[in-house]
Amino acid sequence: MKAPDEKAVTEFPPMLRPAVPADTGALIDLAIATELFLPDEAGFLRGVLDDLHAGRSGAGHQVQVWADDRTSPPVGVVYFGPNATGDRTWDLLWIAVAPDRQGRGIGGELIRFAEARIREAGGRLLLIDTSSLPRFDATHAFYLKHGYAEVARVPDFYSDGDSKVIFAKRVEA
Repeated sequence: MKAPDEKAVTEFPPMLRPAVPADTGALIDLAIATELFLPDEAGFLRGVLDDLHAGRSGAGHQVQVWADDRTSPPVGVVYFGPNATGDRTWDLLWIAVAPDRQGRGIGGELIRFAEARIREAGGRLLLIDTSSLPRFDATHAFYLKHGYAEVARVPDFYSDGDSKVIFAKRVEA
């Protein structure tokens, strides 16, 4: 798998930058504020980010943040990486925008950025797993708006009454 072309990063707004370890606290706060993660899941998320920054997440995994400038805390985040079991298949592991910044196009910029980087790396398919709980209805609408299709539901996957919903989109050129 080839590495994404660094030149492509310059084609996106200067507010988009790679996450650094100092962003971890703000990213956890963002995840909780958007209700993508509950407060008792913060330890898990911290571990995921620590693994990423320590290089233990696997080749190609990236977390990009949207900030007002190069030194401001993140108000948006996208985390994506190759899926080890699929042919040129990638996973969108996390995307979020601060509640007071939603509806301004930041999420669209983040998902288009991820799709472009995946395409440049030779990816062909992007998968997204999410919950079926009502608090994720707006998230589902966001994915549908951006060309993703719901391709599967696994009943009671996360817990009784909370199914895994899988969205997919072909991203190859």
